Amino acid sequence: MKVGIVGLGMVGLSFASVLGSKGFSVIGIDSDSKKIEKIIAKKSPFFEPKLEPLLKNALSRSLEISSDIEEVVENCDLIFLTVGTPKSKSGFIDLSMIKNASKNIGISLRHSSKKPIIVVKSTVVPGTTRKIQEKYPYLNIVFNPEFLTERAANFDFINQTRFILGGNSESVREVSELFRQRFGQSISIVETNYETAELIKYMNNTFFATKISFLNDMKLLSDKCGAVWEDAVDGFVRDGRIGHTHLNVPGHDGKYGFGGSCFPKDIQALIKYGDEIGVDMGVLKAAWETNLKVRPEKDWEELKGRAVIDG
Repeated sequence: MKVGIVGLGMVGLSFASVLGSKGFSVIGIDSDSKKIEKIIAKKSPFFEPKLEPLLKNALSRSLEISSDIEEVVENCDLIFLTVGTPKSKSGFIDLSMIKNASKNIGISLRHSSKKPIIVVKSTVVPGTTRKIQEKYPYLNIVFNPEFLTERAANFDFINQTRFILGGNSESVREVSELFRQRFGQSISIVETNYETAELIKYMNNTFFATKISFLNDMKLLSDKCGAVWEDAVDGFVRDGRIGHTHLNVPGHDGKYGFGGSCFPKDIQALIKYGDEIGVDMGVLKAAWETNLKVRPEKDWEELKGRAVIDG
């Protein structure tokens, strides 16, 4: 089986490197020629610990790099879409890259006898994947969100805890079986519809963003009331229901709040999406306002290309 990966950002390149280093036949493509040049030269275009050795190993074994989507469409049985979905100028999600990639694949496959499964891993608001599937009914599309932590993406790929698969039952079952072959029959897999799978990804990211904002409020209160913050956190997390992640206040860069490439855009996207369909996301709005107080948006330019607290 040959695997295609469209979009070589953090998710796509980490995924391609892990698969390629394990001997899977992989073609990775991207429209950014400078990025392609760097990757072919065995250099990561962004910082991710331990990625370059993995990339070098993958390139020496079975990973091919290209800018030609036709090559992926003609040769691959499974095509993963890992293109970016950044924040738009309006503050909502920009779906142009996922739409363009789907369109190009759709055009290539319209009159083809090949029927690869298209697996969307890009973060998109609920309803997006179904609209793409309805627009290109001859495509077999499954939505499979990725749950990675920046600075630990490669570890997360190798040590998957569960898979979420959304789509029509036949395609979902096929992808599910492929994942079980790779990760073992005991791996936890949730098979559901598109909208549920898309929402689960946002639920994860916005919950952790809200947790960080809650901790920031508590830290500010602690500083004012004379509490010992380290003791407060220790006592807090000893309740096993709380969990030990996303408790670092301040973050990796010594500042408060959350940054990185996912949490800010995802929480804003879900707030905007809620407004569009008539649901007031009050808790998320409060979490976002707290984050803006402790980490002004003007500071974010310096965060590009490196994680602060993110997931």
